[in-house]
Amino acid sequence: MRPWAIAAALVLACDGSGPGHVSAPSSAPPEVVPDAAARLAAYEDERRASFDPLTRRPWSAAAGDDPFAIAALDEASAIGVLRGRDAIVLLDRDGVERSRVDGPHAPSSVAIGPDGAAYVVGARGEVVRVARDGEALGAPTPVVLPGITRGRELVAAPWGLLATDCGADRVLAFPRSRRGAAGTAAFGVTDCGGPIGLAHGGGLVAAVCLFDRGLALTELDASGTRATRSTRVVHDGPWWSATVVARGDGWIVAGGGVEDHPLDRSDGSFGYVDPHVFVLSVTRCGDALCAERLAAINVGSWGVVTPKWVGVELVGDAIALTITGYGGERMTRVELLADGTLGPPTHRTVAPGLRQLARVGDGWLGANPLLDRWVRIEDDGDVRLAAPSGPAAPRDPEVRVGEALFFTALLAPGADSAGQRSRFTCETCHFEGTVDGRVHFTGREDIHAATKPLLGLFVNRPHFSRALDRTLAVMVDNEFDVANRGSPQGPQFSVSPASTPWLAVLGVDAPMGPEALRRAFMSFFVAFDHEPSPAVFGRTELTVLEREGARLFAEHCESCHQARTITDDATTRVDPSRWPSLVLSPVGPLVWASETRVRTGVTPYVHPEGARVTSLRRLAIKRPYFTNGSARTLEEVLAGVRLRPDFAHAGGDAAAGLDAEARRALLAFLVLL
Repeated sequence: MRPWAIAAALVLACDGSGPGHVSAPSSAPPEVVPDAAARLAAYEDERRASFDPLTRRPWSAAAGDDPFAIAALDEASAIGVLRGRDAIVLLDRDGVERSRVDGPHAPSSVAIGPDGAAYVVGARGEVVRVARDGEALGAPTPVVLPGITRGRELVAAPWGLLATDCGADRVLAFPRSRRGAAGTAAFGVTDCGGPIGLAHGGGLVAAVCLFDRGLALTELDASGTRATRSTRVVHDGPWWSATVVARGDGWIVAGGGVEDHPLDRSDGSFGYVDPHVFVLSVTRCGDALCAERLAAINVGSWGVVTPKWVGVELVGDAIALTITGYGGERMTRVELLADGTLGPPTHRTVAPGLRQLARVGDGWLGANPLLDRWVRIEDDGDVRLAAPSGPAAPRDPEVRVGEALFFTALLAPGADSAGQRSRFTCETCHFEGTVDGRVHFTGREDIHAATKPLLGLFVNRPHFSRALDRTLAVMVDNEFDVANRGSPQGPQFSVSPASTPWLAVLGVDAPMGPEALRRAFMSFFVAFDHEPSPAVFGRTELTVLEREGARLFAEHCESCHQARTITDDATTRVDPSRWPSLVLSPVGPLVWASETRVRTGVTPYVHPEGARVTSLRRLAIKRPYFTNGSARTLEEVLAGVRLRPDFAHAGGDAAAGLDAEARRALLAFLVLL
């Protein structure tokens, strides 16, 4: 019996578009009975009839406890965060919760400082310090780290703290004050478009920049107050994680991402998007840093999918890598030898969903948001889930299966890595439901298109830039077809807890056939909604500048980007007098879109009639902008606007553009959406 099968049995005993979306023909393939397609269409109509866009919940509130990050305290304990519960927890070596305190909203990172205390950051930039008090956690105390408008990652250094500010696309350093606490004077370490990861070792900072598809590497001085050298590593595919260890006079940096190759849709499949782990040697070269790639390892060929965490150890002259995949059922250890070859890998079967590991005793504790559990992985091969410490919020098993279809290889279980073929998940191009920073070749003529977020998809049909998927039911069926194109298994398959034991943890107790899987995927997309805009937290009124921006938007933009709550329902359009209350509400439900296609000068056109008017909801996570990705920032978007003779987003006479004050006002309004 496999270790994971044993673990699943134990768990049950204690439990009470993007550019890659090339639409298939809307008619169902022969093996899909028309009745099934009709039932899925009826299910979508039923969900829409009972749907209220004004009372939506963000995905973080619907996704369960979400153990999201973890850090070891000592050989027998760790501290973790539950993003879905806004909680900080003390865990023993088996992942059993021993103490819990309130944390910041949507905590996402925990770091253990030199003082032995844990520092935790939340989505709104709030940071708290928590110290262990005997066998429990003491009361959290706020730590003032000014300048963080949207928190994500936090790392401790000998001199203080490093943090990412997603609101301003940067990494900040906070050296300790003379009292030994985290200081309040921030030092700007580096710019980083979409900073989703952060690592530090031996004075080197590695920031994972999603929108920039690479790493920003910066060496800091011993006080953490000055950058001495820097460089950037940019790939065609994005990075998702990074780890730094000092070696000799330099550093080893390793991390996971997508292979450094353009997506190839020439045969209709997803080509050259295998998960890879990259290993770099970083050295000083004059006034700069130099990064040399030592290895690009196709871990997808081993069944490791979406490597969001990579551990690095130096073993003599070798570099030992421990690799987990969020989307697959493999954990692998392999050594990169001094001659550049790989030693024999050692694989272990684990459940998918591992986001981060911490070394605790003779093994690992892992955070698994997919299964909503802490995972214990022993060095001897035993793998088990910690039992829930209390009653968990009820979750719909159908939505949980849909979540697994999105974030794991369950959507394409027959995929392989032969030739240009790849093992992948939806997250390969849509990190946490957002984007990958790429402008992909669509496989049609010379047309390229930027990836779009899949959050909020339910109210934003017809789907994708060409607007060919008129309904969610059609889109989901097409996704099964495209993801499995070229696979001998094909898009019509079943899954079962008998063959995939971790499905039982999601509440699956019987086989699920093709229709049930498609319905589960649809249910997930209904629930997969945007997070609140950090820019509106605690706000009740627009500023004078924002009101002027809203007026200009109504005059120049809203005829296309309409203030609707459902994109293809004109009756949901609201009057400008209601905009402030809806924009500043936590739901922020306006999609700022319409179902029509428009030619606005952004070429080449993805459709002869132009591109479907894109939704402006949560613009901060949609970069780069336009279908061709030609604008990296909103400032560039506004600089390209032409008002005469007809509105256009590109081309035309610069004299017909917006003046500086109008651009400033519009920008102030747009960042709220």
